[in-house]
Amino acid sequence: MKGRFVIRGILVNFAQFDRFPAVFDGIESQVEGKRVRSTGAADAPAAIRAKAKELILLQVGMFGETTMPINVDVLASLRGIQRSEELPLHSPDAELVPDGRGGVTMRVNPDRPDTRQRFSVAHEISHTFFPDYETKAWCRTDARYRNRNDPDDFLEMLCDIAAAELLLPDPWFSTDAAAVTSAQGLSDLASNYRASREATARRYAELNPSAVTAVFFSWKLKPTQHGTVGREDQFNLFGITAAEEIRDALKLRIEYCVASPSFTAEGHFLPKDKSIENIGPIYAAASTGRPAEGECHLDLSQASGTYRVWAIPLWTPDKQLGAKGENAVVAVLRPITVRQPKKKQKQSGPGLFGE
Repeated sequence: MKGRFVIRGILVNFAQFDRFPAVFDGIESQVEGKRVRSTGAADAPAAIRAKAKELILLQVGMFGETTMPINVDVLASLRGIQRSEELPLHSPDAELVPDGRGGVTMRVNPDRPDTRQRFSVAHEISHTFFPDYETKAWCRTDARYRNRNDPDDFLEMLCDIAAAELLLPDPWFSTDAAAVTSAQGLSDLASNYRASREATARRYAELNPSAVTAVFFSWKLKPTQHGTVGREDQFNLFGITAAEEIRDALKLRIEYCVASPSFTAEGHFLPKDKSIENIGPIYAAASTGRPAEGECHLDLSQASGTYRVWAIPLWTPDKQLGAKGENAVVAVLRPITVRQPKKKQKQSGPGLFGE
């Protein structure tokens, strides 16, 4: 794919995004004729990260060396955002809406967990890095249900990237992450930054100089089991309900991965929906609700082998728990003895896209 496109003012090379061809055609057609403002970055994620770093540097320039966790209310004020006490009308988390005077107001749901509120605020701030942000309402949506072929959803993903850059900024985060030596330490790092464990693990992997990958596991069926397991119209020999049959078939499966550059360069590929057994540190974290670690063999198809594992349980809605109430998990994997890939493969999945 050749050429370039513009997403709300950021000039991007098509060549950087061969994984998302359908997105580009839609974006190009919808923004044709709009004002171009290039950041000089090579791709859209790099461009939005550059805008986030500019805001962090502005805060440091105005108020001196900052301390962590970052004050997101200060960042919002630097972008001219007024905070409203009203609840968001179009999102369960937060939204940015025109104030009728040429500016914008932010509404945040105070009933959400503190870490989620902070990410939502950072996400809404990121909308102001694009032109025309004050012309309509922007609502944070659930990242699990976004369509990457939709230009608006793609923009939301870019705002998630910037939000992570604002909440877990370099060089502070890299310095603190380098001192982490355990699963509990990684959990503590998230607490120190008042960020979610999920966002912290993603950022930890992205910035890590070693070969590591953050793997996100959730309790779900194998894709081929959908429509065949738990059918109400099908007789069950064991006398259990359809819901119980589905529950008993759930396994911890890979949702997505975020790899460090070194891990990616080695060519390892972890397939989406690959399951793991209910043993070892990953299951221990899921079943106990506490960080766990250790060395173990993982059957991960092409990337099977022995890994050093840091596993951290994630907050999980009741309907997404395992059969025995187990949590979803993020596991940071470090290869020890892993099967060498026959050829280099690109890691697929939403690894670029923040919370």
